[in-house]
Amino acid sequence: MKFKVQSINRHRLTTDGEGVTTLVGLYGCPLECEYCINKDILHTKPYKEYTKEALLEILLQDYCYFVATNGGITFGGGESLLHSEAISGLFSILPEFVNVTLETSLCVPHDKLTSLLEPVHQFIIDIKTMDPVLYQRYTKQSNEAVIRNLEYIAGQGMQGKCRIRVPYIPGYSDEADIAASVKWLKDRGFEDIEEFSYIIR
Repeated sequence: MKFKVQSINRHRLTTDGEGVTTLVGLYGCPLECEYCINKDILHTKPYKEYTKEALLEILLQDYCYFVATNGGITFGGGESLLHSEAISGLFSILPEFVNVTLETSLCVPHDKLTSLLEPVHQFIIDIKTMDPVLYQRYTKQSNEAVIRNLEYIAGQGMQGKCRIRVPYIPGYSDEADIAASVKWLKDRGFEDIEEFSYIIR
């Protein structure tokens, strides 16, 4: 499997995981979010394809930074878990002491998550909202897969690997919705939860 890469951004500090990270923006997303900041990139611009070996050669330019700061590689997008097979393959050749973080909505088939739950260091999860009606309105998709995947993570006792982002989305969510989403998550053992406001561009 090859990686479909939109961008590679090096030397990011504590913005996409621990320490110094390199953010790999991957192509494709199942959502059609109203205020998506990557909409043009995801649907109109070309991407480059990399084998796992070619991509890792680029990423390991910063191996010393990764080791020194407990940093590593962050896959974002788009939806990183659409590339689950390629990411799994990368782990087979990844050196020690390089963390892998995934930025994801979890709106993917269950099997895209299961093989990566153990090896991935951290998941940064943007859930939008736990309310199915609001989620459908905002993303044009059901959040059934999101719920199933969150329940699975909780069932495996892996909540500590997750940093969950719950946004205030103008015209969609409000304080009551955010509070309800946070309660749903805390009831299932998730503790690292960030509330924030979308900046509409």
